[in-house]
Amino acid sequence: MIVIPLQVLANIASIVIGETGPFIKDWVTWNQVFLLGDIICCCAVIFPIVCSIRSLRETSKTDGKVARNLAKLTLFRQFYIVVIGYLYFTRIVVFALRTIAAYKPVEKNGYFVLDEDEEAAELALRDEEFEL
Repeated sequence: MIVIPLQVLANIASIVIGETGPFIKDWVTWNQVFLLGDIICCCAVIFPIVCSIRSLRETSKTDGKVARNLAKLTLFRQFYIVVIGYLYFTRIVVFALRTIAAYKPVEKNGYFVLDEDEEAAELALRDEEFEL
């Protein structure tokens, strides 16, 4: 009950820090702190699911209510897959897409490279005035 609100709070704080930019003192440190808090909260959500799956698997071997326990086990496995998929997509895939589609490294972009001829033409255009 406490983990989900903490994770929401950490994500909101991370968004606020990310939008303010690196002008705040210790901006990188705060980004890393909120990311660590988010990861800890994700682990705190996954841990009870894994424990429940293990206990259901063990009780299904000893208990006479095998069908009911197997239905619960299947439900927990599906929930586990959804949680892992969500965490994988929101943490890893989004970061990878943000890194791949970065618009900031202008010096590596081939469209912004000027040839020497173009630079000379640009300087000539600045120096001369054209009359129409």
